[in-house]
Amino acid sequence: MILFDYGQTLIVEPQFDWTAANLAILSHAKSLPQDMTKEEFCRRLDELFFHVVGQQHENYRELEHVKILRLFCDIYGLSLDISFEEADLLYWDSATHGSFASPGAPELLNFLSESGICSGIVSNMCYSNAALCARLDRYLPNHRFDFVITSSDYILRKPEPLLFAVACRRAGLDPADIWFVGDNPEADILGAYNAGMHPVLYTGAHMRAYDDLPDVPFDTVETFEELKALIENA
Repeated sequence: MILFDYGQTLIVEPQFDWTAANLAILSHAKSLPQDMTKEEFCRRLDELFFHVVGQQHENYRELEHVKILRLFCDIYGLSLDISFEEADLLYWDSATHGSFASPGAPELLNFLSESGICSGIVSNMCYSNAALCARLDRYLPNHRFDFVITSSDYILRKPEPLLFAVACRRAGLDPADIWFVGDNPEADILGAYNAGMHPVLYTGAHMRAYDDLPDVPFDTVETFEELKALIENA
């Protein structure tokens, strides 16, 4: 089986636009308290997000974005004209406008399916599994993943070994029979290696510097054509 990270691996997402995300939510607020300007709304939403999420991420724990939005609205007595689940996806879409499938990703997924190789996703994100599946259907409409796992499903973030253990159980495979492809040296490469999987570092999105790599065995590919060749020669 081949497991993939999502962002900057299968899908390239531009740098996160917090202002666009906040304004998208603001556009669905039925009214604002008298002392809250548009700028204050954006500032307070950012502050709450970083206050709630910061320490959790340092400890490889995840909080659901839907609950953060609900907390924010209840603190300030706000109501939205869309559901929190809809707001969750709207926020993500607005912040990463211009996202696209990594070149060669659709072709590689077709190759895996035609070759009888299972595939799935294990991704760190506060957004819901439903939101992730909506974006996968948009950017990779012909995907046939066996399962999709988000850190928000299980509270834990990669490289937490228990998240990889869930994937192995869902796959019904030993870790040694799974390759993990991702762009993050700690979360994806070290995490997969410590879980007993074969790690593959994907560098094609060019969204980070790779000057502090873990001292463990792994393959590196810049394109999905290179990954396909690795699989064929394995």
